[in-house]
Amino acid sequence: MMEQPGLASGERARPKNRTSGKKLPRWVVLAAITALWLAIGYAGYSLAHTYIGHLQQQLDQISRTNQTQIQELNTQLTALREHMDDQKAQEKTQAEALQKQLTAVEKELTAVKEEMSLAGDSLSTAAQTKQALNNRITDLSKQLTELGKVVKRLEEAARVY
Repeated sequence: MMEQPGLASGERARPKNRTSGKKLPRWVVLAAITALWLAIGYAGYSLAHTYIGHLQQQLDQISRTNQTQIQELNTQLTALREHMDDQKAQEKTQAEALQKQLTAVEKELTAVKEEMSLAGDSLSTAAQTKQALNNRITDLSKQLTELGKVVKRLEEAARVY
């Protein structure tokens, strides 16, 4: 082997055509790579933080809207319940009044029937009186039927509520 002057044994000479300028120290390259990765990491964190903040704002807005709508629905539901209770009370009062009327008509109808049975033969001779009583009985029967229908409708309406 041939030794070159100025080199210790085992060292090789560097070819001069490989690098034309100064080479950066290794720590500078590592620092630049580390700084680049730190910048990328910070940018990712900043982007994620901004995105999550925006999503949180949207969720907060949706939550406020939902709360407002729930309050409105609760108010409407309370008003509806009160209206239904009032209507139920009115229908109950009407049903009681109609029941009283029905009872009165039934009593009157019974009284008329008793008078007819007591009068018996004397009514058969007085055709006009008999006709008047029959008309009255027919009217009372119609009233009784109509009141019965109204009571049934009110009872059905009360059951619905």
